[in-house]
Amino acid sequence: MRAIRLLLMSIFGCLATITASAQEMLRPDQLTPGMKGYGLSVFRGTKPERFEVEIVGTLKNALPKQDMILIKMSGANLERHKVIAGMSGSPIYIDGKLIGALAYGWTFENDPLAGVTPIHNMLAEIDRTGETGGAPAPVARGAAEAGPQPLLTPLSLGGFSPRVIAQMTDEFRPFGLLPVAGGGNSGPLKRSSADFEPGGAIGVQLIRGDLSATAVGTVSYVDKKRHRVLAFGHPFFQAGLISAPAVHAEVHIVMSSLMRSFKMASPIAEGGAMIGDWQSCIVADTTATARMIPVAARVINRGSGHNETYSLEVLDHPVLTPRLLVNALASVIEGASSSSQDTTLRVALTAELSDRVLKLTNTFFNASGGLFNAGAVMPITQMFSSPFGRPQVKRIEIIVDATLDRRTADIKRAYFDKAQVERGETARLHVVLKPFGQPEVTRTIPIAVPAATDTQRELVVVVTSGSAAPPDVAVPDNLNDHLNAIQKQHRSTDLVVLVQSASQGLQYRGRLLKNLPPSALSVLGDDAGRDAIGAADIQQRVTPTDWVLSGTAVARVPIRQE
Repeated sequence: MRAIRLLLMSIFGCLATITASAQEMLRPDQLTPGMKGYGLSVFRGTKPERFEVEIVGTLKNALPKQDMILIKMSGANLERHKVIAGMSGSPIYIDGKLIGALAYGWTFENDPLAGVTPIHNMLAEIDRTGETGGAPAPVARGAAEAGPQPLLTPLSLGGFSPRVIAQMTDEFRPFGLLPVAGGGNSGPLKRSSADFEPGGAIGVQLIRGDLSATAVGTVSYVDKKRHRVLAFGHPFFQAGLISAPAVHAEVHIVMSSLMRSFKMASPIAEGGAMIGDWQSCIVADTTATARMIPVAARVINRGSGHNETYSLEVLDHPVLTPRLLVNALASVIEGASSSSQDTTLRVALTAELSDRVLKLTNTFFNASGGLFNAGAVMPITQMFSSPFGRPQVKRIEIIVDATLDRRTADIKRAYFDKAQVERGETARLHVVLKPFGQPEVTRTIPIAVPAATDTQRELVVVVTSGSAAPPDVAVPDNLNDHLNAIQKQHRSTDLVVLVQSASQGLQYRGRLLKNLPPSALSVLGDDAGRDAIGAADIQQRVTPTDWVLSGTAVARVPIRQE
């Protein structure tokens, strides 16, 4: 009897817990227009403040299998600010019961209206496992913003120059981020002894260290037993499973704007890691530690003697990592050189991967007033965009050596010094370059005339810069081939001559086979089947120069016929 009594007590206890939990929340179908309640968000400091709300209605299936609750807000100066970027995730309560998170708004609205993501949609993601997202889908914004849109998320930047922040505004806004000058922390943040609380400010760090980039929103719901935090009420960039530091944030002030007021905030303490980014919310684990990519950047200015080293950690993401890196580098370079002067930048990039090391060097030119050339981190973009999966990047090191001058040259023309060439001989190709501010110079390059061809009547060469010429490799067949192709890319200072041949080549399982006789082509083609792809037989001659090259030239010469 005692065992039965204990079992019944346990069952009734569970039912009571379920009932209490249900009583603490309301679903959209339990709401009617005119019902009143309140929301919580931080408008200054770290303490959540109350604002008033009234139910306007519910948009059924506003998103796939997700309703949107419409509310009108008042108090906390919202009549002036309207919906504020950074309020995403603010919990909304009716009769003391949680209904969801404020997440959507309208541009240029006259009244403080907002869309709320129902809490039951958010709770469905609390333990979700699934795919890791790829590239974030840009949010359609602009003239078409007639309907509700996810609130912009302030991206609080510390250590970034004003010009770079202005550039990032156009670059990151399509992804739902609003870059703003905020603040950061030059050293590592300490772990917070306090828990996240509903209505508190939460940040997701994309960069931390000597520079910082923190996306700021609001905590919607805290499950202490599961060590989970739900926030934002809309996707960050809908990345699926992801790892990024979750931090406590302090709001300095709300900046009022006709387009969209926003919170200016800074990270203040570590709080775990964001582990999920879904349609209805982001999910953080307060016990987790995020995996970031360590980045060491050194900037040397030969003109001023300026020499600075920066230590960063950057989000590991296929699209955002290269974008974040190029803007971080643009800021540190601006701090090391005058933005009004022509600058030549020599960039040495080292990427330590799980099973190999990539080392690349290249030279770039920044015209007076120009920002850092994004091509410097193009190899990183290519690594992260591999169709064969991403390599695990353990560390990145970038050294930028800047001189305040212009070391560029145009490719003016190319010609052979003979009116006719013989099969099998070595012809002399002359390429005329015009360095900036200097007289023309000529480079002479030996070119082998194809010997084993009876059909080619003319030798044609194309002269171009290394930045315009493709690497002399086959189409990659796997990740290792892809990384090899990145390693073999030409430098922008390389003078590349492409020599066209009448013979045929073959691409076979990541290998480029050139100058093959017809019999070999036939045998390989039959044996290899679909793995073999015909390719033009183009030889490359590479000549290093001292200038960043631009332009193209073509030279032709007849081949004497016997």
